Formats: sequence, C-alpha cells, structure tokens
Amino acid sequence: MLDLKKLIGLKIFQKLEINELEILFNGVDYQIKKFQKNDVVFFRDERLDGIYLIIRGVLSAEMLKATGEVQKIENLSRGDILGSAFIFGKNNNLPVDVVALNDGEILHINKKNLLKAFNLNEKILINFLDEISDKAQFLSNKVWKSFNNKTIKEKVLNYIFENAEGNKVVFKHSIKELAEIFGVSRPSLSRVIGEIVEENILIRDGKNRFTLNREKI
Repeated sequence: MLDLKKLIGLKIFQKLEINELEILFNGVDYQIKKFQKNDVVFFRDERLDGIYLIIRGVLSAEMLKATGEVQKIENLSRGDILGSAFIFGKNNNLPVDVVALNDGEILHINKKNLLKAFNLNEKILINFLDEISDKAQFLSNKVWKSFNNKTIKEKVLNYIFENAEGNKVVFKHSIKELAEIFGVSRPSLSRVIGEIVEENILIRDGKNRFTLNREKI
C-alpha cells in the first residue's frame, strides 16, 4: 500500500495537495518495487516501460568501461526519476547499470498509466517536463565543461572510440571540420593526429580509414 505522505514535496508531485494525490492514485495503476543494498536494480540496455521514481534509498548509476573499470555517473536518491529522458522517444533502453547503495523502494507507473496521470492532473505533466528539461540542461553543461577541459589528444581519442567499429575507425569529418568541432587550430590537430599515428595507436588503411591498436593506448 502506497503511503501518499511519502510523495509530498517530491519534484514530480510539487504543488499537489494530499487530496489531489488520492484522486490521482485512485485513477491509475502502480507498483511499489523494493530493493536491497547491492541489488542491480537495472542492467544497462534494459528497457524502461514507464516512470521509476525513487521514494526511499540511494541508487548509483554506473557504466562499465572497455577496460573493465566501473565509471560512476551519478547517485540518485529520493525524488529522482530513473532515465526520465528514455521513457518516451524511440530509444527506451537505459544506458547505465543501476545499483542499490542501500535498501529502498521505487514507485513504478507504466507508460499507459503515466499518460493517464498527465490527463488527470496537468501539474504532473508540467513537473515531468520541467524535470526532463532541467536534467538535459545539466548534462549539456557538464558535457561542455568536461569537453573543454580535455587536451587535444583526449578529444581525438574520444572521437576515435566513438567512431570505432571493432578495430576499424573511419574519420567522418575532415581535419578542418574536426578542428572547428574541437575548437582548436588545424595545425595543432594535424600534429596530434600525426603523433597518434607515430605511436601506432592508429594505423592508416587509406584516406580517413585506420586500424585501431588498443594495446598502444
């Protein structure tokens, strides 16, 4: 049984009174999913079929690097929504693993009932859209700052990994275009790419085509 008092003040239910929550949850189906410390609550590429709202506990969003290391992305706690940007749209697969740092519980409302909730109370729709926009802006700023703090070599290697299929790499942009994307001069970029080739990280296979030697990285 859902204790509606636990939902008061959570971002998606902001500005809703207890009587509005009662009307809402009398009109939609939902589930309460409990988790324990160290549980993998979601695996990467698992499909989201609706909203998953943390009402108690802390979860860690993590990615497994090619090296086998675990990269923590962020911690999620009370009031946070798992992968809000992946609930709708063409790609509904979560891009991270989600691991429980302690015991807790999640409110799950599937997509059909979530849409019904939006119709029952417009405040929820507005709060949900605000949450997605805030998260998108935060991630955009984070990526921008992270990208601008990278060296030219780090930017090039990141580009290589993004365009690698197995050990084959195709540069989809010219040096001029890449220099503009990276915000660096063409001579500096050409020099760094030349150094990467000299280090045998990249082996030329033709124009804009390379073989990636991961052992040299």
